[in-house]
Amino acid sequence: MSDLRVPDLNHVFIAGRLTRDPELKYTSSGRAYCRFSIANTRYFKSKEGERREDTTYVNASVWDKQAEWMGERLRKGRPVLVEGRLSSYEFDDKNTGQKVTRLEIHAQRVTPLDWEDDRGSRSTAPAEGRPAPEPRPIEEPPPEDDIPF
Repeated sequence: MSDLRVPDLNHVFIAGRLTRDPELKYTSSGRAYCRFSIANTRYFKSKEGERREDTTYVNASVWDKQAEWMGERLRKGRPVLVEGRLSSYEFDDKNTGQKVTRLEIHAQRVTPLDWEDDRGSRSTAPAEGRPAPEPRPIEEPPPEDDIPF
């Protein structure tokens, strides 16, 4: 087992909605960065058959031209796809004085999942006037005790 080689793979894709307006800032050297947070919600049925949801909030950051674009164009509530890598950082909690570790996505690409027309309004159809595809019905996921792994 000591000669087992594990690839150094750290790549994340997550889709969700922006929980707040992105914060565009610049370093002292003039490099742009943008911090934001997204909410990803998973829907499932409880053992009692009740429909439930579980929301995960994820912090992320993006740099340079993508940061400027995001800070200027995207706002709270927009659905986005974030592609990047996970990174952890530590800081001292001001209240308790203890070290706290957090995970954050360092995004390489942020893609809006809706379209914006020339007037700034949003839709799920492209601005060129093409009709949106017919929505597919959402299938209920199998109960967790039916999953074979």
